[in-house]
Amino acid sequence: MTILHRILYWPKAMYRTVSRIVRKYPKSSLAALLVFCLLYLFIWFLQQPSPPEYVTEPARKGDLVQVVEAVGEVISERDLKLQFPITGIIDQVNVQEGDHVEQGQQLARLRSSGLSADVTSAQAEVSSAQADLRKMEEGTRPEEIAVTEASVQNKRAALSAVQETLRNAERQLELSSAKLSSLQAEADVSLQGYVSTARSTVSQQLSTALTAALAMDDVLSDNNLVDAFVKYEPGKYELLRSQVKTAQIAIQSASSASIRDSQSAIDALTNARQHVADLAAVLNDAYAVISSLEVTPYFSSSTRESIKSDIAAHRSSTQSALSTLDSTLKTLRDASATYDTRIATEESSLASAEGTRDRAIADIQTYETSLRIEEAQLNLLKAGTRPADIDAARARLTRAYAQLQRARERFADTVIFAPLAGTITKVNLKEGELLSTSFASDAAIAMLGDAPYRVEMYVAEIDVPKVQLSQSGAIELDAFPGEMFDLIVTDNDPAATSVDGVSKYRVKLDFTQQGDDLKIGMTGDAEIYTDGRENVVIVPGRAVYTGEDGADYVRILTAQGTVDERKVTVGIDGQGGDVEIISGVAEGEQVIVLIKE
Repeated sequence: MTILHRILYWPKAMYRTVSRIVRKYPKSSLAALLVFCLLYLFIWFLQQPSPPEYVTEPARKGDLVQVVEAVGEVISERDLKLQFPITGIIDQVNVQEGDHVEQGQQLARLRSSGLSADVTSAQAEVSSAQADLRKMEEGTRPEEIAVTEASVQNKRAALSAVQETLRNAERQLELSSAKLSSLQAEADVSLQGYVSTARSTVSQQLSTALTAALAMDDVLSDNNLVDAFVKYEPGKYELLRSQVKTAQIAIQSASSASIRDSQSAIDALTNARQHVADLAAVLNDAYAVISSLEVTPYFSSSTRESIKSDIAAHRSSTQSALSTLDSTLKTLRDASATYDTRIATEESSLASAEGTRDRAIADIQTYETSLRIEEAQLNLLKAGTRPADIDAARARLTRAYAQLQRARERFADTVIFAPLAGTITKVNLKEGELLSTSFASDAAIAMLGDAPYRVEMYVAEIDVPKVQLSQSGAIELDAFPGEMFDLIVTDNDPAATSVDGVSKYRVKLDFTQQGDDLKIGMTGDAEIYTDGRENVVIVPGRAVYTGEDGADYVRILTAQGTVDERKVTVGIDGQGGDVEIISGVAEGEQVIVLIKE
C-alpha cells in the first residue's frame, strides 16, 4: 500500500472505529463527548486577553504653585579664611578658638625685624630726599662755596705732596737697583772659587763611591758567598744586589751633573751626598748580613773574614767621601748665605721702593680724580641750581616714597588683622613654628563675621531659568522639623558649578527673619516659589506624555469606557507633580494616570 493510500484510508478507519465504540457504549460515549466540550470551552476562555485596567484621576480646578526644590545649607558670607601672604616664623598668636574680636584687632604676627629695618631705612631715604629737595629749592649759600673752595685747595696740596713722594720713590728705586746689581756681580766673582772646588769634590767623591759600589758588586758575585746566601738568606741576597745596582746607577747619573753657579753647585753636592749616603747604608747592611752568615763547605770562615775586610775598607772610603761632601757643602752654603742675606736685604729695599712708587702713582690718580670732582662741584655751586635738578630731586623723593610704601606693605604682610568683628573658629598657628606653603589649602586663622546667615542651594540646569531675584521661598531644616523659615532669592550665579560631576547653578537666599538658633552647616529641604496660577485645570504630571509629533497628550476615559487621546496645551509645573492644562481637558474628565494590562 502506498503512502497516499494510507493517508486516504486513515480517516475512514478512524470513523469506523469510533462508530463501533458509540454503538457499543452509547451512554459512556455521550458523557465523554460532554466532558471534552466543557474542557475545550474552559481552555478557550483562559486564552482570551483580559481587558485593561485604568487608574484615573479627575481633572480639577484649583490654584497651582510652581516650585524649584533642592537641598539647602546655612552659610555666612563672612566665613573668612585668613592667611599670611609670606612665609616666616610665627612670633605671636594673640587669639584662641572661640574668642570674639573687633575689626582691626591684631590676631597673629611673624618675626619681622628685617622688614622693620627696611621700613626704617626707607623712611631715612625719604628724609634724605626731602632734605636734598629743600636744599636745591633754597639754592647755594656763600658758606658752601667757601667750604668747597677750601676743599679744592686741600686736594691740590695733597696732590702736590703725593707727586713729591713719587719723585723720591723713583730716586730710591734707582739707587737700590744699582746697589743690587753690584752685589750680584760681587757674589758671582767671589763664589766662583767655591763653585770650582765643589765641582772637583763632587767628581772625586762620586768616583770613590762608584769604586766602592763596583767592588761590592764583585763581592756579591762570589760563588761561595752566593752559596751561603742561597742556603741561609736567599731573600737578602736579591735585595742587596738590587740596592747595589740602584746605588751604582744613581752615582753614575749624578757624576754627569752640570755645575755652573753656586746654586747648581749646592744642588750637585746635595744630590751626590744623598747617593753616597745611600751606598754607605747598603754597605752597612751587607757587612751585617755577611757577618751573620754561617760557614758552608764552600764558604769558610777565612773567606767570610776576607770579604768582611774588603767591605769594611770600602765602607771606610765611602764614609770619608761622605764627610768630604758634607764639609764642602757647608763651606759653600755659608759663603752663599752671606751674599744671599745681603742681596735679600737689598731686594727688600728695592721692593719697598717699588711699592712706595706704585702707591704714589695710585694716590696721584685718586687725588686727581677727587680734585676734578671737587672743582666740578665748586663750578656747580657757583652756577646755581637748575630747574631740571630740582625736578630730578622731586623724582628721587617720589621714588623714596614708593620704596617706603612697599616696605610698609611688606611689613604689614607679617601681621594678620581682623577685617571685621566676629568670632575665631579655628587657629592653625603655634608660636615658634615655621610658616610654609602647607597653609595654602588650610587657613592660618578662620573666623566667622558678625553678619546675617544665608541659605545656599544648587539648582538643576532645567530649573535655573525659572529662578529670579526677589522670588520667595522657604526651608525646613533638619534641626527644626516641622518649622518653615521664609526666604527670598538674593543671588543667582551665572556660571555653573560641578556638583558630584553634574553641572548645577548656585542660588543664595536670605532669611526674612534671622533665627537665634541658626548654625552654619545646617541643611534641609529648600524650595523657591517661581510661579503660580489661580483657578486653572490641573492634572497629574505623569498623565501627560509626548507623542511622536512632539505635542503633549493625555488619555481620557469616557463614560462609555473607551479611551480618547487628547492633544493638550500644558502650562506650568506645580508642587507635588501636578501640571496646568491650558486647553484640551475640561474639569471633571477622568484622566488616565496608569494603565494596568
